[in-house]
Amino acid sequence: MKNCFYILMTCFFGLSLQAQSWEDSLQKGKQFYKEGKYPQAYKTLLEAQRIAPKDVDLSKDIGNAAYRSGDYKTAKSAFESAVASEETNQKRAQKWHNVGNSQMKEKDYAGAIESYKNALRQDPTNNKTRYNLAEAKRRLKQQEEDKKNQNDENDQNQDKQDSQDQQNNQNQQNDENKDSNKGDDQQQEKNNKQNNQGDNANGEEQPKSAGKLSDKKTERLLEEFLKKEMETKRKVRGVNSKENKGEAKSGKKW
Repeated sequence: MKNCFYILMTCFFGLSLQAQSWEDSLQKGKQFYKEGKYPQAYKTLLEAQRIAPKDVDLSKDIGNAAYRSGDYKTAKSAFESAVASEETNQKRAQKWHNVGNSQMKEKDYAGAIESYKNALRQDPTNNKTRYNLAEAKRRLKQQEEDKKNQNDENDQNQDKQDSQDQQNNQNQQNDENKDSNKGDDQQQEKNNKQNNQGDNANGEEQPKSAGKLSDKKTERLLEEFLKKEMETKRKVRGVNSKENKGEAKSGKKW
């Protein structure tokens, strides 16, 4: 009997200490939140939820602390979880409103629109939610226009880049063709020089030199021809002179 009593007392005090522990963490977390120490409040409330009984839901407090700490993703999840635990339409509407606010911070405007609509389904008279819904629609439209303009600008930049690349390729091809033609000209000039050197090595005269030598030879031949012609004329004159002298002496041509 004593053993059973000790066991029961241990379980009782253990449960009391556990209850006291998570409740203390909850109160401490709320105090941090009240003082504006939101990161500390967020961390403390998470610890309180971890050690609290399963039927205890601290999503509302955790969501508020997470939102104030800038952890909008966790805040969104916490507010969504807190919706089911609320008993009135107004409170559920407030949680959906908070979900929409978290999504607005993450620039998830399409998601925020749906969350605000859920809030208005629970409480159609909430003008603040109605205003946020209109603002979410405006920002979504602006976001889509900015995205479209950015895509158009990217397309234009890509077209310019493609055009520039094409021009660069064309310039490179032109340079390569020039280098190739230059190489061909140099090779042709080299071949011509080699051919000229080969002709000189074979004893063939260059056309210009050959022309000069031919002219000199022609002049020499002409001089020789003139000399021969003059000698022939002198001989003829000598014969005629002798014949005339003989005729004068005899008076006859025979």
